[in-house]
Amino acid sequence: MREWLPPDHPVWTVIAIVERLDTSAFHARRRTGGVGRAGYDPDMLVTLLIWAWLQGVRSSRRIERACADAVPFRVVCAGDAPDHVTIARFRQDNHAACQQLFTEVLMM
Repeated sequence: MREWLPPDHPVWTVIAIVERLDTSAFHARRRTGGVGRAGYDPDMLVTLLIWAWLQGVRSSRRIERACADAVPFRVVCAGDAPDHVTIARFRQDNHAACQQLFTEVLMM
């Protein structure tokens, strides 16, 4: 996927920033084990939300569509796009952690 976008595309910066952030609050809430499909990586979901909001995309349904249609969104989710319910639930379940993290991102 690195070939899909030029090396100076802003999505790479967002991905690099999230890699340096403390996302342990998101991982602590992650369900592991049990039946069904493995959950999405919280770091990917955080990166997806940050990228979407930077692009002015707020709707979970629009984010889901962008993950299928827009190359930077596809790169963020590595071709394994979450559905709008997963995106909305992640945002709702991690509201406080998102606020703190986004403040940290803005300071960077």
